Amino acid sequence: MTQARKLAFTAALFAAALALVVASAATRAVAPLFVAWLPLVAVAWVLTRPEPGPAASDGDPPEQEAEDSPVPDTPGDEIL
Repeated sequence: MTQARKLAFTAALFAAALALVVASAATRAVAPLFVAWLPLVAVAWVLTRPEPGPAASDGDPPEQEAEDSPVPDTPGDEIL
């Protein structure tokens, strides 16, 4: 999700939560207040989604497996 989409979705979720609070005040019912927290929890989920694009890499090739490595694992296995 791009930054612009995250911002738009976050604004829409806050507007939905605010609409539920206004509906609760207008109707003098408490039921919308119990639902109003759902869009706010969704905001946290939206804002923590990973950014699009390639996976983070330092540009180095992947490291070799230990059994293919010419470097000994223990001091007694030295290469002469």
